[in-house]
Amino acid sequence: MQNPTRNPLRALWLALGAAGLLAPASAQQAPAAPATRPPAATDEAVLLSPFTVSSEADRGYQALNTLSGTRLNSKLEDLGASITVVTKQQMQDLAVVDLNDIFLYEANTEGTGNYTQFTPNRNGGIIDGTANDPATANRIRGVGSPISGSGVNIALGNFSSNNKIPVDPYNLDAVEISRGPNSNLFGLGAAAGTINLVPSKANLTRVSSSTSVRFDDRGGHRLTFDFNRPLINDKLAVRFAAVDESKGFTRKPAEEKIRRYFGAIQIRPFRQTVINASFEKYDNFYRRPNSVTPRDTITEWAASGRPSFDPVTQLVSYAGGRTAGPFPVAGENANLPPGLMAGINYGRLVAFIDGNGLQGINTTRIANPITSGVPSPYTNNSNIRYLQTGTDIMRRKANPYPLFFAPSVTDKSIYDWSNTNFVAANFGEDTASTLRVEGEQVILNTASHLVAARAGLMYQKFARFSRSMIDNTDTVVYLDVNSRLLDGRANPNYLRPFVEAVGPFDNRRPEVYDTQNADLAYQFTPQGLPRWLSWVGTQRVAAHAEVNRNSSATYTYGYWPESDYPWVNRANRVAVNQLGLRYYLGDNQGQNVDYGPNTRSDFAGTQNLTWFNNLTGRFVTEPIQFGNLSRASTTRSRNELRTLSLTAQSYFLRDRLITTVGLRRDRRRERTSGQAAVNPATGLVSYANNAVWGPWTDDATGPLGAATRASQRGDTKTYGAVLRPLPWFNLYYNRSDSFFPQVVRYAMDLQGVIPNAKGEGKDYGVMFTALQGKLSVKLNRYEVAELGSRAGEVGTIGNRTFRLEGRPENNGIRDANGFYPWALALSNRRFAAQGITPTAAQSAAATARIMGVTDDWMATFLAAGNGQPQTNGLSDVESKGYEVEATYNPTKNWRIKFTGAQQVAIDARIGSEQFEYWQSRLPVWTTAKDDEGRLWWNTIPALGGDAPETAYYNGLLSPYLFSVANAGKPRTQVRKYRWSTVTNYTFTEGMMRNFSIGGAVRWEDKGSIGFFGKAPSQLPGNFRGVVLELDPAKPIWDAARFYYDVSFGYRMRFLSDKVRANVQLNIRDVFENGRLQPVAANPDGSIYAWRIVDPRKFIFTVGFDL
Repeated sequence: MQNPTRNPLRALWLALGAAGLLAPASAQQAPAAPATRPPAATDEAVLLSPFTVSSEADRGYQALNTLSGTRLNSKLEDLGASITVVTKQQMQDLAVVDLNDIFLYEANTEGTGNYTQFTPNRNGGIIDGTANDPATANRIRGVGSPISGSGVNIALGNFSSNNKIPVDPYNLDAVEISRGPNSNLFGLGAAAGTINLVPSKANLTRVSSSTSVRFDDRGGHRLTFDFNRPLINDKLAVRFAAVDESKGFTRKPAEEKIRRYFGAIQIRPFRQTVINASFEKYDNFYRRPNSVTPRDTITEWAASGRPSFDPVTQLVSYAGGRTAGPFPVAGENANLPPGLMAGINYGRLVAFIDGNGLQGINTTRIANPITSGVPSPYTNNSNIRYLQTGTDIMRRKANPYPLFFAPSVTDKSIYDWSNTNFVAANFGEDTASTLRVEGEQVILNTASHLVAARAGLMYQKFARFSRSMIDNTDTVVYLDVNSRLLDGRANPNYLRPFVEAVGPFDNRRPEVYDTQNADLAYQFTPQGLPRWLSWVGTQRVAAHAEVNRNSSATYTYGYWPESDYPWVNRANRVAVNQLGLRYYLGDNQGQNVDYGPNTRSDFAGTQNLTWFNNLTGRFVTEPIQFGNLSRASTTRSRNELRTLSLTAQSYFLRDRLITTVGLRRDRRRERTSGQAAVNPATGLVSYANNAVWGPWTDDATGPLGAATRASQRGDTKTYGAVLRPLPWFNLYYNRSDSFFPQVVRYAMDLQGVIPNAKGEGKDYGVMFTALQGKLSVKLNRYEVAELGSRAGEVGTIGNRTFRLEGRPENNGIRDANGFYPWALALSNRRFAAQGITPTAAQSAAATARIMGVTDDWMATFLAAGNGQPQTNGLSDVESKGYEVEATYNPTKNWRIKFTGAQQVAIDARIGSEQFEYWQSRLPVWTTAKDDEGRLWWNTIPALGGDAPETAYYNGLLSPYLFSVANAGKPRTQVRKYRWSTVTNYTFTEGMMRNFSIGGAVRWEDKGSIGFFGKAPSQLPGNFRGVVLELDPAKPIWDAARFYYDVSFGYRMRFLSDKVRANVQLNIRDVFENGRLQPVAANPDGSIYAWRIVDPRKFIFTVGFDL
């Protein structure tokens, strides 16, 4: 068990002292290293290449050089940016296998091991980003992607790479972490930072073979292989590496199977010419477990008297025999007794599934009798329906609980979160292939001048298939409280727990990254300058040009009837709701989850459907052919990015002053294809429109043309300086920015487009070395801002605003309660009363006057097209603090690394432009009347649905209030202080010779998980008496904690020293027994989201080197 501490510094010194006792330098001295041969002339040529960094100079956890500062091989001590290089040795000692493992031990980095990526949904659900995509469930300095809110830039050998492909050290020499915006690498990108992966290459002179086998106590296993052979010494070499991994999980059923293959070739046809090429194939099938617990409806139901519902009589019965009701559909969530809630799948066909498979397909509400017409199972207008358990917060989320979320399960008697995978029905598969080719040529190499060039290409294909049978917002433990079936028979599933999926879909998303780039480097080393110029040192200039061509599409599928029954729309088979899914999770005893959802993944084929035929008045069961059909929502997108950059690194005053200047210009354009549409001849989706492409954004015309073109272009820059007053002491400063062009979206006032996200950052501090370079310390102060982020729930509210205004959907149909359809109908009636047939211009002008908008606004609104205009709410994130990193190698067999950070990351601004737009429109929305004096604001549309007032409060203001409540406050799970110490010591003599011992101590400060609410609102209107604001003076904290890792190893040689073997045991989180950790709290202090913390992990690795 990990206990909070009030004195982390004392514990830190104790940890360092304990590390010192492991191996005092005076007691254990490594033998002298054998003399190495002087480098050959050909080796010297390779080392002179300014585009290559070799890891052979790394010492323990200390790396000396990087490519992440200038795209050239530069010393870390000569750069002002905050850059960390994670060495191969550190990754091996800590048994890390991905980026999230690495982020456990570095300064201001957070991954799945110390951060839970989740997003609260406006409907009250929790989107589990950690389970969905752990490769992007991370952030740096409390900042993530300006699109999703998490994830960082990934570069592979300085090529922009898809961050959905996980980092794996099997084919890497090092991992470079560049914190904050870095325009030298990513003028376009997240302000959080960039991870540059340094890939392994074929070695022209070294014969090597290595393999390793790894097992863990959760059933996981991993096999790696790495093989390098020079075919023509110093001229041609090949390398092959592979990994076959099966991850183990405590919650079952769950699995993840990874296979990666990597091949590389290096050719040196001439002394000054090097060509490298590599290809990697990646495949990952996964059925991952949930990382947070589902929401709980059973506890409140039990506390409310365990009410049950008779669908036929609509009466509620309690455990003590009391009854209440009947309760019709009208106002049911307001009138039903506590513990019960309306069904969530009315109007759908629902598959009922238990541990043995499919029970059948049914409706959850029937239709009133008719005497003519076509009956349909999709008609649901009767009071005979199924209910389910629900909490008061779920029933009344919009009002009075806009800032609240339903609690999650904590009681193992309801759901055993340590052993059961609640989303076992979900699975996915990722595949990728990456081809890289690079050529380097030293053109001129003299004592004073070095000119070198490189050119490269990377072609990366990625595809993700995900079957989300249980959507993130559906992760709720319900109870079947219906005592009878809809036909009056006893319900065999009565009092069984279940999870129900409203929108189960398959998604297939192919993506292509196609990059070509080139670099030209010049280095001037002064020789024999006159005395008055003796202060001028080495000058390095690098020019970079790059073209990126990326494309993507998302194809979505669901299950719909294919049979030609009269109630099937043969012209559009996907017009109705797709098949819903109800998974029963246990028996009717104890009302608890006994097992995870059934893993059946295919519902295509002939299934029996039971429904009420309201024309004949009888329930019928008939065979229905279901198919996995496409949705008509697919478009393809392409974007091109052209980049030019120039970087100069200058040394002055005998290397006591080093300056770095970088300028970058990016020009981006994008276009989208036509949207897939239903072919009325077949009733199925046709992708023919996907072959028709719209214009590029740089060809945009019309009133927003210039703004659109300008939004896709930008210049970014880097300025830095290092001052070295003493040979071992540096002062430095660095400033850089970035911007993130995204899909063009309209501004709320339709007078332009919203700005792209941009990042601004600066770093400054000191660094020094001591003890003959064995100790290296860097203390950094940073400030970073991400401005105009589109991440989070607030990003979608603007589109709902335009929907309320009456924009058309993708199918061309406008919302029934939209302002424009109502105003257009009113203007048409007025023209008709005057006997006028208006022109389109007259109609638009009259409608604009009713809506209180300008003619220009109306022209843009009408010309935007189907599904347009679209916009996004914008947010600003700011982070500032300190970072410290120290590496120490007391001896060759002892290595130590310490990292620490202070982080203050806040949501500085959230969606204010949307609220300002509403304030400008509410006087019109709330007073617009027709000629009979009826207000549009509170008129229920003729076709049903919510009145505009209800749509505004529930769909706009309520979720906005939740999102904006955190403005000016710390971001979720931000911990002000963290530190980590890593060490490893190898005994070189005595009885313990060849044994090693190591480990890590990590500490994290208390974490922000919410704020108590301010006093209830006293403003007049619907939200009077409702908590609408959070109190920044009353934070809610998760506890501070220590974490401990240990490792033990033994090295041996056999077969006449031809084979070297290493046996290693790592124990991560030694004192962890498994628990729930709070990650989000309601304004009353109650916890609504809990992270599942797994118990300690044992990892056993055996490696062999030839």
